[in-house]
Amino acid sequence: MAAGLGLSLVLLLLHAWAYRFQCDDAFISFRYARNLAQGAGLVFNAGFERVEGYTNFLWVLILAGAGRLGIPIERAADGLSLAATVALWALVAWFAGRRGRAPVFALVPVFLLAATRSVAVWSTSGLETRWFEALLLGGVLRLVVEVEAGLAGRPSGHAWAGVLLALATLTRPDGLLISGASLVAASALLVVRQRLERRWLARTLLPFAALVGGHLVFRRLYYGEWLPNTYFAKIDGLTWWDSGGAYLAAFGLEYAAYLWLPLIALGVVRHARRGSPEVPLLFAAAVLPHALYVAAIGGDHFEYRPLDAYFPFAFLLVADGLQELARFRARAVSVTACLALLVVGLWELPWQSHLQFPGSYASGFPGMALAGDAPGRDFLDPARDPLYGLPGLRAIAATHRDLLRTTTSRFVGIRQEEHRMFLATAVAQARLLEGLVDRGILTRDLYMAVGSVGAIPYVTDFRTLDRHGLTDAHVAHSGFALKELSAHGKVATFAYASARGVDLWAVDPVRLVVPVTSRRLLAATRGRYPPGEEPYAAEVAPDLYLLAQLPRGVEFESRRLPALRLRKTSDPTFIREYRARVTSAFERAIEIVVANGRPQDAERLRRQLAAWAVDSTGLDAAR
Repeated sequence: MAAGLGLSLVLLLLHAWAYRFQCDDAFISFRYARNLAQGAGLVFNAGFERVEGYTNFLWVLILAGAGRLGIPIERAADGLSLAATVALWALVAWFAGRRGRAPVFALVPVFLLAATRSVAVWSTSGLETRWFEALLLGGVLRLVVEVEAGLAGRPSGHAWAGVLLALATLTRPDGLLISGASLVAASALLVVRQRLERRWLARTLLPFAALVGGHLVFRRLYYGEWLPNTYFAKIDGLTWWDSGGAYLAAFGLEYAAYLWLPLIALGVVRHARRGSPEVPLLFAAAVLPHALYVAAIGGDHFEYRPLDAYFPFAFLLVADGLQELARFRARAVSVTACLALLVVGLWELPWQSHLQFPGSYASGFPGMALAGDAPGRDFLDPARDPLYGLPGLRAIAATHRDLLRTTTSRFVGIRQEEHRMFLATAVAQARLLEGLVDRGILTRDLYMAVGSVGAIPYVTDFRTLDRHGLTDAHVAHSGFALKELSAHGKVATFAYASARGVDLWAVDPVRLVVPVTSRRLLAATRGRYPPGEEPYAAEVAPDLYLLAQLPRGVEFESRRLPALRLRKTSDPTFIREYRARVTSAFERAIEIVVANGRPQDAERLRRQLAAWAVDSTGLDAAR
């Protein structure tokens, strides 16, 4: 038993290490934590307005504590997440080994955890996900223990469930729904059996109410709101059932829920037969209302992040189902076959999604990359899968692929691989901007407006206007401009940026500095803009341009940033120079890849150059 447990933990950590990453959004919390650690308070822009642009209060406090100890916050985050993964594994191992499970069945949940991509993915990321899950699972499992004791009429010991569930709620707001549903279900079970003790209820609810209520009062006093700013920026009462349904369906097909749901049903039968219905009932109370909530809000921007908490509950019941199955004839064969099918189902589509994911960054892949993009069209084609290409399974793979196309086209369910590559682009951009500060081209007190406020503001420490409102209350409380994109529907106006005194409004949604071959730069030379909103460009390095609109005007910024040679992108002289630079850049790139023996890349660059030449033919006419 001990050897099996140790092996499962090793496999889980190896799997987690294979998917290690951090996402750009984590750096929002990192910036809040750093500001708190440095004495600036729980704010995004140090020295300016208070806005609750995070949804992980306890996580930010913990990271701030690491910062105060001198530990780099971004490094501490992954260490803490991996530690929480070990805690999650330990909780599952402990609960699976109790109440008479045979050792072989007690090992099933921990090995299933080790085989599951989603569990591995959310073992890092920099987000609060695994910390939340460990606290939530600990709270629900402890609640099971306390209810069992109450039903048996024996003391339950310390009432820790309320504290753990409260800490989970402080880590992520949807913990309130899960905790509330679990506590109501537990109380109802005890009431029905006439075993509810007021002392237990008080010892559970009072700490929960004190912690959760205290944080609510703090939010109101510190930020002036009862709800976090991110609620208004992302949801604000909007329901999106079709997207949420697709998100849940894609999750179910990707992880072969059609294989483990029958085993869960058998697990419920086993608990009913053994007189312990409180286990599946409390698990259901923790999962089902939350799943309905996830469907209502349209899913999540991240790959199955809110659904990842369901796996421990599901796998514990799967183990019970397998043990129930073992009561019947041919039990060894049936149990082994079911377990093998389950592992293959959990592994195959997630692994193929990793193998087939392209090696270069594309936004909203595959849904936003389908038009004219072979990788987007070919991604998870059933014909490319040795298993799901078989007759009878092709329909499952094809449906899963179509669901992924639907969700990612709305910026829902974006894969780990894309987030990892996006962070690399954001960090590279931040380093470029840092270099411009070091060279005296930009100032440290620059005020910029961008649509991605993670690593770039964290590294540069620039004052930043979040164009999607996560860290800006005015934008968050405005109306939805883009209802079709998850978590990106609120959009700041240029007039608001001007009123706030923004220096540079990035024309590209993320980057202030773009390569000369950027289509955003090409579009800036062709577009027609209202007076005062014209884009300006300044060459800051060979084939690199700072591209921005200037809410305070070119005269003001020329005085404030004199080292920038700002030129209107519609200026004919600039356009002639720009054309020559683009052609030269493509030709140099083609020479390099040909010299390195990469003819396919050379052909791709030639096609891009030809497409750019076609797109740029209207420049003269547009003037």
